[in-house]
Amino acid sequence: MPRVIRKFTVEEYEFLQTNYTSMSHEEMAKVLGRTRNSIRSRCHLLRLTKKETKWTNDEHEFLIGVYKTRGYVDVAAVSKKMGRSIDAIQIKAGRLGLGFKTRPRVKERKIRINKFATPEERNKNQSELTIKRLKERGHPRGSLGMRHTEKTKAILSIKSKERWEKKSDSERDEMIFKAALSREKNGTKQNMNRANATWGSGWREIGGIRKYYRSKWEANYARYLQWLKEHGEIESWLHEPETFWFEGIKRGCLSYLPDFRVVEKNGSIVFHEVKGWMDDRSKTKIKRMAKYHPQAKLIVIDSKGYNSIKKVMQSIILDWEVDAKGR
Repeated sequence: MPRVIRKFTVEEYEFLQTNYTSMSHEEMAKVLGRTRNSIRSRCHLLRLTKKETKWTNDEHEFLIGVYKTRGYVDVAAVSKKMGRSIDAIQIKAGRLGLGFKTRPRVKERKIRINKFATPEERNKNQSELTIKRLKERGHPRGSLGMRHTEKTKAILSIKSKERWEKKSDSERDEMIFKAALSREKNGTKQNMNRANATWGSGWREIGGIRKYYRSKWEANYARYLQWLKEHGEIESWLHEPETFWFEGIKRGCLSYLPDFRVVEKNGSIVFHEVKGWMDDRSKTKIKRMAKYHPQAKLIVIDSKGYNSIKKVMQSIILDWEVDAKGR
């Protein structure tokens, strides 16, 4: 609700001019039903001045004694006892070099010490306290187990779309980017356990490390890299060690995770991607990789390249996998 400013009337102006010299700001404010600050500012605008009553030596000594002997000075009480206004007391104290402080100074500030070393530890503690409180007191709103009705869901959906439409492009990009990061962190970015997959996805132990490979081709290429490492052809290799993000992309492929990172003998790093067949999504990822991360060297092993490796290595690597058709 907007604050209503009440204008001063002619009668109030006359009251201020008549009683300014005999009444304090607080007294006039009480009579007129206004604040002390409003009375003070209005008197200043009217250029009303009081004839200052000279301070006696006894008043000086009393004021000095009050400020020097007390850590906290109640100016209102001093004003009432001396029969002078609060403004007069503060002005005189300033002229005498006594200062205007009316609150005790804190000698030592308390240093706040964090109870938890990391945010994860704090969140864990908060979660445990919440679970304990719910067990002891029940749900705070008594809605445990309740579900939204279809009507409510429809309303929430409309509101959500309206909020999305109001966001700027940069805000949308940030939300999409954070969601993708969360999916990768939680392990929900890609569904790796698809029961109907026919290309041989599953867990394998290659080079002493157990990893999930999405196809037999990918697993065989890992065995090939391990053979190159053992025979001194490359320095090392890793399976899916690094994700490249395409910042600023609004839709479609937001990131790219190459199959392998290979460190060659001269120390250079090359990323290898095994692609038996190239769909539109894969083409888009590779194009965006070249555009947003041109410093990363990427080698794509297509079906022709894979078959040439297979032709030589199938008989050398004993656990090389083939399908029913010998591929």
